[in-house]
Amino acid sequence: MLGMPALQLAVPGSLAESQAATPARSAGAPRCQGRARHSGPGHVSFSFSCGEQEDVTGFVVQANRALHAVEDPSFAFGCERSTSRSFDCADIHSGAGPEGSGVATVSEPLCRRGAHLLLRVTPTLNFEPQPLAPFTLRGPC
Repeated sequence: MLGMPALQLAVPGSLAESQAATPARSAGAPRCQGRARHSGPGHVSFSFSCGEQEDVTGFVVQANRALHAVEDPSFAFGCERSTSRSFDCADIHSGAGPEGSGVATVSEPLCRRGAHLLLRVTPTLNFEPQPLAPFTLRGPC
């Protein structure tokens, strides 16, 4: 799984939140949580928040299989391919707000036996140079 650490924190209803150690940038780093859901053939919508007082200014989304595209339906983030399994999404206008979101396009079936789709999100807040600890969203299976 791309050498990703075991942060597979599935919560009923495809909700997940980061329970990793706080990043080195601050002891009081916000905790992120989000959800992923099936939004059509080959499409998974995801959204997350790291607190109402924080502006999500970018994020990297990685998957345990190939991502064909990642787009932000709110047009707050522009996403560019980094690798076949990851996209880097950056705020395309100042102050995107407290939520990050996107729609990932992947090959069907989304729920392969023993190989559920996992999205690992690494958010950046308030244009800080150091991103937060990543968290994992389990696909809608």
